[in-house]
Amino acid sequence: MNKKNAFFLFCAASALFSSSCEEEAPDTPQVSSYQLAESAYMADSIPFSVTVSAEYPLNKVRTQLFFEDTKVAEVLLPVNKAGTYSGRLYVPFAKNVANGTAEVRILVTNKNFDISVTSLPIGVLRPEYPYLTLKTAFGDYQMSPVAGEPYQYAATQPFPVQLLMATIETPAYGENGSKVLFGGAPIKESSLPTDSIAFLTDAPIGTPYTVSFNTLTYAAEPFVVPSFGGYEFGDFVNNLATIEDGFTQNQKISIRGFLDLADWWIDPTFLDSNDDGTYEFRAMSGKYRVTADRNLKFFRVEPMSGDALADFDLPTHTGGIWINGNANIGVPSYTANGCSWTGDKNFAMAPMGDGIYELKLITGKTLHPQQSGNNVNFKFFVASKNTGTGFVNEASTSGNPHMVKIVKNLYGGSSSDDPSGGTERFTVGSGSNDGNIQSVNNRALVSNRTYLFRVDAKSSPAELSIYLEEE
Repeated sequence: MNKKNAFFLFCAASALFSSSCEEEAPDTPQVSSYQLAESAYMADSIPFSVTVSAEYPLNKVRTQLFFEDTKVAEVLLPVNKAGTYSGRLYVPFAKNVANGTAEVRILVTNKNFDISVTSLPIGVLRPEYPYLTLKTAFGDYQMSPVAGEPYQYAATQPFPVQLLMATIETPAYGENGSKVLFGGAPIKESSLPTDSIAFLTDAPIGTPYTVSFNTLTYAAEPFVVPSFGGYEFGDFVNNLATIEDGFTQNQKISIRGFLDLADWWIDPTFLDSNDDGTYEFRAMSGKYRVTADRNLKFFRVEPMSGDALADFDLPTHTGGIWINGNANIGVPSYTANGCSWTGDKNFAMAPMGDGIYELKLITGKTLHPQQSGNNVNFKFFVASKNTGTGFVNEASTSGNPHMVKIVKNLYGGSSSDDPSGGTERFTVGSGSNDGNIQSVNNRALVSNRTYLFRVDAKSSPAELSIYLEEE
């Protein structure tokens, strides 16, 4: 194949065009000659000229470029008489198109709308750039070719942010080349410098990381997909996304793709924090729904049975035990999302195995710190997402088989914290509050401390132990 700047001149009578043109009527305009590059690179703006002979006044000359059967470029030249006309035809950059032969069509139309079509082959090649430029608000970075990986370019730098908004620009390539700007999502050839690609990493700020781009496939990195424990979240709808999958007790959980994770509340009922920034899954092995809530900034973890949230099964002591209560309890906080006995605000205890369920509530966060007139009042329910059947007091005459009693109610604070001298902080209600777990009047809860509620559902009634965790 000749070099791309090699032009050839083809002049002939209409009979010599029989391979590319249909037999023309006498009044049909004719292409007498043309000049066009034999080959071009993507992003070239290639010059062409065409000489037209015609008996009648002309209307226009159109020069079109086709990749296979798809028109990808067109130049319109308004003309009114026979003669020689020139223009430039842009060869666009195209994703996943290999080097090969494209088609140029020259269409000439006269005032009577008689038309002739001349079809010409042209070789189209993809440029192999010496570098690309990563353009960011913090400056430009050179992306170099990656050895052994055609069309792959990369820049490794200690970029100053984890979310790097950038566009990628090519240099002009060859005699007729134009710069190409890539941007957007999905990535495409773009003419807007503000149409940025949102590169995302969760590497600590200041740690070098690599930004890469392939000019054939448009594949790029890094894009950290929001994930939990190795499972990727689906699309966020109304700032909510879910995972439904199996988790293992004591599994190490990495949470990725949330740049503001430090602002999120991590539920201690289901997750223990590790020193390395990961978490340990506390609940028993099984299937769970994990909902990432970008509105309230927390991960709601809920046990499942098959494809549904798990209800509690009394004979087997398995399934889910659910919490709802008044406005003084809620996740991720009672101030932002107090339950207020609203069924869709139920949240789950962690099933620990062997009929044991645990719940951790933090005073001042998920549990009101108990001031006068602000008693905490909540209940254990057997079904998810409603406030139907719940556990009742062991002394209840309701006939409800789901019963609960407190067997341990350990305060763990000093006597100076409790002017009344008592140690109990919670009781099981009766009457209109049958089975409700209520804070005791005038006995303050320890501020900024974690209360552990442990239910042994194997017993009848279920045995509730309450502990104040050590700091």
